[in-house]
Amino acid sequence: MKFFILILSLALLLACEGKMQKMSNQELAAKNDECVQKNPTSPGKVTACENIRKECERRRKEGNFAC
Repeated sequence: MKFFILILSLALLLACEGKMQKMSNQELAAKNDECVQKNPTSPGKVTACENIRKECERRRKEGNFAC
C-alpha cells in the first residue's frame, strides 16, 4: 500500500511541474508572491509553493526573471 501511495504522489508532483512550465510569467509571479506573503503551513500548500519556487528558479537559469 505504501508503494502505491509513493508512486501516486510522484505522478502527481510530476504532473504539477509540467503544468507550471505552461503557466504564464504573470500567473507564476502572482502565485509566488502569494506564497511569500501568506507563508503557508499546510502540507499541500507548502508542496505547491515549493514547486512554484523551483519553477521560478528554472526560469531564472534560462534568463527569464519573472519572479
